[in-house]
Amino acid sequence: MDAWVLRTEKAAGVFLGAIAFVTFVSVSLRGTFGFAIPDGFDVSRLMLATAMFWGIASTSFRNEHIQVDILWQLLPPAGRRRLDMVATAITLVFMAVFAVMLAQKIMSTWRSGEATFDIRLPIWPFHLLAGLGIAFATLLLAIRLARLGRGEET
Repeated sequence: MDAWVLRTEKAAGVFLGAIAFVTFVSVSLRGTFGFAIPDGFDVSRLMLATAMFWGIASTSFRNEHIQVDILWQLLPPAGRRRLDMVATAITLVFMAVFAVMLAQKIMSTWRSGEATFDIRLPIWPFHLLAGLGIAFATLLLAIRLARLGRGEET
């Protein structure tokens, strides 16, 4: 399982690196030659959601997202585990709904033929990549909840 989560983190990193590269090249070209990469802004914007959603998958599984744990610290170990299970279950429900809504958005974008302005690059593949990140986050949250239920995670 850790290998899959590591691949997820690497995917998010690759998307983030690609955003940085496109932005750097576009700004450099604009400042030097007065020329920008066609659809550079749109590609960066679409890839940002992809990088964030793939990052959500790994942080949700590892429980490394931003959290306030004042109450959690006051509880005994059994209470902490129960609170973790409740929080993970709630997050799982919301992530599952998010995944379903994104699937509908992907289909809607695909059917509409929506594309970028300059080079008419289809937008639905970017939405699909982002949606896969949220779908994977949902799967990883379900696995985390099952591990918590079996007492495998603290």
